[in-house]
Amino acid sequence: MKRLFLSAMAAAATLTGISAAQETRPALTSASAKAIVAGCEAYALEKGWKLNITVLDQGRNLMAFLRMDDALLGTIEISQWKANASASFAGPTKGSAERAKEFPALAAAPNIAIFEGGEAIFSKDGVPLGGVGVSGAAGSEDAECARAGIAKAGLRHDRPE
Repeated sequence: MKRLFLSAMAAAATLTGISAAQETRPALTSASAKAIVAGCEAYALEKGWKLNITVLDQGRNLMAFLRMDDALLGTIEISQWKANASASFAGPTKGSAERAKEFPALAAAPNIAIFEGGEAIFSKDGVPLGGVGVSGAAGSEDAECARAGIAKAGLRHDRPE
């Protein structure tokens, strides 16, 4: 009986033109993730940096990763933590150490970096798409590289005003 009711509801929705209730939102594509990595890598090569670059989508799923030649092995996971933090909180990791002073649990959260080098990825309209984590240089340089990669992909690292 329950199956018959659900079938009748689906048929009624189809006949009345009701569309699915789920809203469609922009999503990070593999092409954009690759472009972010390529842009960041090109920028790092110009500067002589050897970096690990991680790109996650908004669900914190791995979309792209690159370990540049001779990048330190120990910074692989750090780049992943930075990307995870940026995707989770839709913002840069810069300033997270200050926030952790107010909320100490943030510093103990697993797989979350509280230091610079992670940047959120936004669509042109400001929809959060994920995060980029870069590690291997100074934190400010990691962040600079992440922003360069995001820009190269035609996306934003901040919300439009």
